[in-house]
Amino acid sequence: MDFPRLASVATATPRQRFTQTELLQLAGYDDTRRRGFFEASDIAGRHLYIDRERFRPDESVDELNDRFRRGALELGEAAVRSALAGAGWDAAQVDFLATTTCTGRMTPSLDAHLIARLGCRPDVQRVHVGDTGCASAVVALQQAWNHLRAFPLHRAIVVAVEICSAAYFLDDRLESAVAHAIFADGAGAVALAGDGAGPAILEHRTLFRPEHLDAMGFEYPGGRPRIVLSKDVRRIGAQMMGEMTRELLGAQGLKREDVRHWILHSAGRRVLDRARVLLELDESALAHSRGVLKDYGNMSSATILFVLERTLQRESPVPGEWGLLVGLGPGFAAEGALLRW
Repeated sequence: MDFPRLASVATATPRQRFTQTELLQLAGYDDTRRRGFFEASDIAGRHLYIDRERFRPDESVDELNDRFRRGALELGEAAVRSALAGAGWDAAQVDFLATTTCTGRMTPSLDAHLIARLGCRPDVQRVHVGDTGCASAVVALQQAWNHLRAFPLHRAIVVAVEICSAAYFLDDRLESAVAHAIFADGAGAVALAGDGAGPAILEHRTLFRPEHLDAMGFEYPGGRPRIVLSKDVRRIGAQMMGEMTRELLGAQGLKREDVRHWILHSAGRRVLDRARVLLELDESALAHSRGVLKDYGNMSSATILFVLERTLQRESPVPGEWGLLVGLGPGFAAEGALLRW
């Protein structure tokens, strides 16, 4: 049986782009420590689904929810349509749709709305992966991969969309300021098929470390989403990238040197710094992860698809080359996939 292949990858961002200096002013931080989170982030700018002329940091729950809904549907649809065009498909040819987000909720869920907006067939199968954090695009990818292994003639779409700006919470906690300094809005979509010319996904792995369950996530005081982000995430995340790498390589009897393309979640500067040391990588291996962080910030689950897209656009993989993809998220979890061209 053939392994599912990536037919195309596409991304979408809000029209509004902000420099870190602009966002620092909007956030209203004036102390040296909080300013430092913005200035030392290695982020040049971010896209946010907000109006710079109207934004205020004390939006109501209803205003945040409305912005999430509008942004998620607009960006999610745009990313999917681009992925369909890249694969040469129309929406009626999609047999399976997997969606994911953690920065807001809708009922009917995101997948149902996108099915209606895209014009998918009424018998399209679907799944929505919710509240799984930054790693959830890879979780959704696993669901599509499983579907295509069972139905190799089918075609699948995975879409991850996050409106992190809908989780803005103004308080005195340092972790809130860190979140405001790095997170951004965006969507990514992947088209997958049982055959074709794109890279094949040969392996998937999941690793949980429940002893770190409280290190990252959301809480909802008064109904408003507020991020939980322990400073230990930089250490935990890098360690789990290393563990996931060993698991995936071991499954195919590979060595680190066999991997040509490293597609690592742009979690933040310090996570990538530690991962490079632990994995004994040249700085060039992290070029695309760092490039996405610089140009877009951390878009939670969508981020890994931006790194994947940039890798495909800026590299020239040849048949036989290996790629390793790792996402990180609350739980604490690492989700990974092994690609081969």
